Amino acid sequence: MSYYRSWFKDTCTPLGRTYRNYKIQPSDKIYYNDYQYKLNFEGNIVHYDIVFLSDLYKTLNQCVPGYAYRLQSTTKSINVYFHSAKALDEVIDRYQHTDYLQGITGPIDEEHLTGLLDSDTEFVYRNKYWYGKYPIKICFERKFKQTNIGNDLKDFIAGSFEKDGYRLFDSYTDNWYQNYLWVTQEEYDNGYPFLKLSYGEYINKVQKVKLMEK
Repeated sequence: MSYYRSWFKDTCTPLGRTYRNYKIQPSDKIYYNDYQYKLNFEGNIVHYDIVFLSDLYKTLNQCVPGYAYRLQSTTKSINVYFHSAKALDEVIDRYQHTDYLQGITGPIDEEHLTGLLDSDTEFVYRNKYWYGKYPIKICFERKFKQTNIGNDLKDFIAGSFEKDGYRLFDSYTDNWYQNYLWVTQEEYDNGYPFLKLSYGEYINKVQKVKLMEK
């Protein structure tokens, strides 16, 4: 892990599954490479309360050191991104007992945070495994000028993984540009090192399911 990523991890506080009486939505990335917390507010890019928005800007400029935040209005909501947990708390303090604050997104534990900072692995929070069986999804990408590998990859996978331990999305064509392989944890542990050694240049990312608590 780079110095920046190590610093980022050391200065970030996971929020848990519930924080300040809000159910936390697990984040799926580090936003804009700098922010791990996101607050969702009522309103959008077209319809918003001008008095609230003015107050929000004033609050942010007072609470967030060095203006280290990002405000974004979309067609669905008004989002504010932070890195500082202290600033996050101060903004929550301001709006917790109003109808404006709609939700909080962020890392829920240390493992989740580590996964967010790992550029090769992405944690996905779901209620069940893919196809009810596979906790891991390997994403492949072939560039336009790269050789077709569909048939070769299909044969390699068939020879490296047990038949009932994987599922290949496109097992028919030779010239796909994106493909997906779902595997069980056991097959991943046994076969992925060899897959990466042989076809690592085509592996875009690995996604691993973290089951949500019901």
